Amino acid sequence: MAQLLILFICIFLIITPLYVNSKLVPPELMLAKTTNLQSIQLSYRGYLVSEKLDGVRGFWNGKHLLTRTGKLIHAPAWFTHDFPTEPLEGELWIRRGQFDLVSGIIRKQTPVDAEWKKIKFMLFDAPESELIFSQRLNYIQTLISPLNIPWLKLIEHKSFTEFSQLKTYFESIVNQNGEGVMLNKADAYYQSGRTNNIQKLKPYLDEDAIVLSHLTGKGKFQNMMGALLVKNKQGIEFKIGTGFTTAQRQHPPKIGTIISYRHSGVTKTGLPRFPTFIRIRTDLEAL
Repeated sequence: MAQLLILFICIFLIITPLYVNSKLVPPELMLAKTTNLQSIQLSYRGYLVSEKLDGVRGFWNGKHLLTRTGKLIHAPAWFTHDFPTEPLEGELWIRRGQFDLVSGIIRKQTPVDAEWKKIKFMLFDAPESELIFSQRLNYIQTLISPLNIPWLKLIEHKSFTEFSQLKTYFESIVNQNGEGVMLNKADAYYQSGRTNNIQKLKPYLDEDAIVLSHLTGKGKFQNMMGALLVKNKQGIEFKIGTGFTTAQRQHPPKIGTIISYRHSGVTKTGLPRFPTFIRIRTDLEAL
């Protein structure tokens, strides 16, 4: 009996690290609040501004590259081999409008070198640093400059003395099919959870919802999905019937999938106005 107990303990000690590595603890990251031009007009001078890149958020914990939910990203060994040992946050990004391509590449269990050569890890923060944000940017630059890794870059940040400058910059990003901009409070320390210290400014409101069912289409959408019945974080159920390609109507997001949608505000009952499908959130597993 004693020998069996020892054998069981040995097996447990071997298996447990493997299990822990496959179920890594989600990092406690800082999350942005949504703002608009009218609201940010009063406080923009305290923020550093950067483009909101249309990629997948990545967290480098010093050893592994993870998604925001703590899922291991199977990057090629060469991609992270010379990364700093300090934790860093950034966006895995190719170029504007290529979210689906990036998402597909990083979800593969076996990485494809040719695909990963298209990706850059665009850094925007150092979560464990005790410096204020403006100093954290300088800290990141001092870490990565000597490494000279072409795919490891710091996202450019700007400051504006006039609101018209911020508005022009924001509009130029949007007009070039960018998502919008991020505003980080220059003198703020890193704070996990949702905070006003980091805000996103986009030309529309967007949120996430879970797919509850597929509603059959009519007319030109006969024999296809006509709309999705979804539920958002507020527990509101509603239909989304626009924003889909023909292929997406023929093969709609599976029930239980998390999707993103855009809208133009909410009604008095909390229903999103004119909800439009954007994409499947392959980087999220739950609301």
